[in-house]
Amino acid sequence: MIRTLLLALAACQAPTSARAPLVEQDAMIDMVGGWRWLHRTEENGTVRIEDEQWRLHYTQGSPLAGSYLRTVEIRSTDALGFPCNQRPWYRQRALFDVVIELDGDGGYRARETGYTAEPSPCDHEFRHVTDYAVEPRGNRMDLRWDGGSQTLWHVDDESVALAKPWADTPTTPAGAWRWQTRSVDDDRNLREETEWWEITPRTDTLFDATYRRRVRVHSSSGQPIACANAPSWTFDDAYVLSGEREDEHWHLVERAVDAGAHPCLAATPQRALDEATAEVVGDFVVLEWRGKRRQVLYRP
Repeated sequence: MIRTLLLALAACQAPTSARAPLVEQDAMIDMVGGWRWLHRTEENGTVRIEDEQWRLHYTQGSPLAGSYLRTVEIRSTDALGFPCNQRPWYRQRALFDVVIELDGDGGYRARETGYTAEPSPCDHEFRHVTDYAVEPRGNRMDLRWDGGSQTLWHVDDESVALAKPWADTPTTPAGAWRWQTRSVDDDRNLREETEWWEITPRTDTLFDATYRRRVRVHSSSGQPIACANAPSWTFDDAYVLSGEREDEHWHLVERAVDAGAHPCLAATPQRALDEATAEVVGDFVVLEWRGKRRQVLYRP
């Protein structure tokens, strides 16, 4: 009688091995949706903002899968440009594919399976894929690896996969571009230069281009600059160019110039017409002029 009762009780209880997958499945479902991590630091005259946006989805019988978009933005606190793009800020972005599976010890482990990086003159576009422990904690999710950790926060219930937010790199430099820089001259005056470019295709391998250049010089002390009899002065140039494709690059040649005139330019020799090679890198055109002078145009 007792043996029969024990067998009946045992038959009413689900085996432990049958319950464990249900618990694991519930935890997987709890991780579905959107997550966010944001971190800000300041050092060496720069502000660094790191931002990760995650989207995870779950299919019965498959690992938890998804992707995350990692964005790193660096800004100069003194408004001077960085050498890579000659602007006071730059951004690096990459979209990572990731799966989350059981690690064999009752926990979870994330594994990056690939990535796509946004082309930029400030990014070598190479990333190391890695793996790390994952611990779901309600509306938080802790990630841990050797030497570090971070906590993601649940932000919504969307499970739609992320897509890269940048377009594929165009094959030609056609379109509108801009360039700006700030520097200090030998007299400690602030010099600001701006160029507005328009590049128009003529054929698949030939194009025409123009750019207008404006230079402003400001006295650092506020006192009049002798040649201008004022604390600042300005001049404008305009250039006409032609270009053609050369393998993976483009070759630009200045054909004509409408040079600006100002009393402060009297002692400055007129600049000779120049030529350069151009490479399209994402939303930038990198120019290498004769004499190894580098210039980076950006889309306005």
